[in-house]
Amino acid sequence: MNTVTSLTLLEGLRDPRNETAWRRFAERYQPMLLSFARKLGLNDSDALDAAQDTMLAFVTAYRDQVYDRGKGRLRSWLFGVAHHKVLDLHRRRENERVLTDRSDATAFMATVESPDTAERVWEQEWQRAVLQACLSEVGKQVDQDTLESFRLYVLEEWPAEKVAEHLGISRNAVYINKNRVLNRLRELQGWMEEIW
Repeated sequence: MNTVTSLTLLEGLRDPRNETAWRRFAERYQPMLLSFARKLGLNDSDALDAAQDTMLAFVTAYRDQVYDRGKGRLRSWLFGVAHHKVLDLHRRRENERVLTDRSDATAFMATVESPDTAERVWEQEWQRAVLQACLSEVGKQVDQDTLESFRLYVLEEWPAEKVAEHLGISRNAVYINKNRVLNRLRELQGWMEEIW
C-alpha cells in the first residue's frame, strides 16, 4: 500500500522545502476541513479560508514543536485548531455584520456550534475521510465492476436487481461484490485509522 502514515507525513512537514509532504497533507486533510467548516455554518469562501488557516497554523505549530504526539492524537489536535479557526471566522464575520447593519451582536452566539456538536461533526468528517481512504485503497485491489457494484448497491442504495441489470451481472454477484468489498474495508479500517 502506498498510503503514507501520519508519522511519515508529519516528519516530512518539518522541512519547509518538502513540497511533497505539504501536498499530501493538503490532499488528505483539506477536504475534511472544508466539509467540517461548512457544516459549522461557513460559506464556501470562508470554509476555504478556515481550512487553509488551519493547515498553516497546524504546520507552523508542528515545525515549532508545539505538537507532542505523546500528549494526544493528531486528529484531536487538528480538531482543536480547526474549531478555533472556524470560531474566529464566525466572530470576524459577525463583527463585520454588526458594523455594517448595527444589528444585535447576541445573534452571533446562536450561529456558533457548541463544542460537543462541533466534536460530533468533526468525528463524522474524520470517519468519512477514513472510509474514503479505505475505499480508494480497496479500489486498487478489486476490479472496477466489483467496486461499482458495491458503490451503487451500498452507497447509492440501489436495489440489487437494478444494480445487476445496470452492470449486466447476476443479483448474486451484487451480494458477493458487496461482501468482498465490505470484508476488505473492515480489514483496512483499523489500519487506516492508525495511519491517519
